Amino acid sequence: LYILLLAIALAAAYFISSRITESLQHLQKKFGSVRLGKRNEPIEWKRNDEIGALVSEYNRMVQELGVSAEMLARSERESAWREMAKQVAHEIKNPLTPMKLSVQHLQRALKDNSPELPVLIGKISQTLIEQIETLSSIATAFSSFAKMPEAKKEKVNMNEIIFSVINLYKETSSIEISFDNMYARESCFILADKEELLRMLSNVIRNAIQSIPDGREGRVEIKIKTEIQRCIVSVTDNGSGIPHDIQPKIFSPNFTTKSTGMGLGLAMVRSIAESIGGNVWFETKENTGTTFFIDLPLYIESV
Repeated sequence: LYILLLAIALAAAYFISSRITESLQHLQKKFGSVRLGKRNEPIEWKRNDEIGALVSEYNRMVQELGVSAEMLARSERESAWREMAKQVAHEIKNPLTPMKLSVQHLQRALKDNSPELPVLIGKISQTLIEQIETLSSIATAFSSFAKMPEAKKEKVNMNEIIFSVINLYKETSSIEISFDNMYARESCFILADKEELLRMLSNVIRNAIQSIPDGREGRVEIKIKTEIQRCIVSVTDNGSGIPHDIQPKIFSPNFTTKSTGMGLGLAMVRSIAESIGGNVWFETKENTGTTFFIDLPLYIESV
């Protein structure tokens, strides 16, 4: 009789403990799945016990977290738009100033009936055309950064993209550009928009060329290699390097060290890489050079 009662007690204890641990495991799974910025589902618990009180607190926390995440996202969007608006206004104001001065100069010449009026009209017309082209390039750069066009993803050979960009810069630059793909066991195929890849690599190579100071024999070396389901492209220059104090800002959308730059090139590079599941980083040494790495996922044929 005692053995029978003991067996019943053990069975009851096992049943009760398993019910409790099952509930706690369910709570643990829910707690572990909480993420900021995504929809977190509340837990349904019908019993009014100690676990029910814990579930009620969790549901209240999830609701408050959702409200806080929405407010944070709205604040970040507003802040991003404010920064973008300031940048657009600043970039547009630069070409508008010489345009205004040129028109005022032309007005004075017309009023004074200057004998050099025909020559002046030609010069001012050329200045206005150049500044209008600058405004057009600014609009194009900002629309590209905002990714207004829909990306058309397709299977793209990264080797062909690199050769295409190298041929473009070899014709317009005196910098020595080399391409080494001996580490790639096979062609690197990427599922991405071909135009975006061209724009991304073009920005990196152009920055590498522009980093080389005057008087130095410039070299840009491009390498590509494949790792486990990844394609890694590296672009190395022997330029001035990136100073330590500006390295954290190098991918910021409104940061540039160039007097004519808009600070969108490298920000666009990172945006394009991340949109296809990739990553961009760099290694630099002042007065020696910089290497930018572009890590992209390989295209895997579905069986």
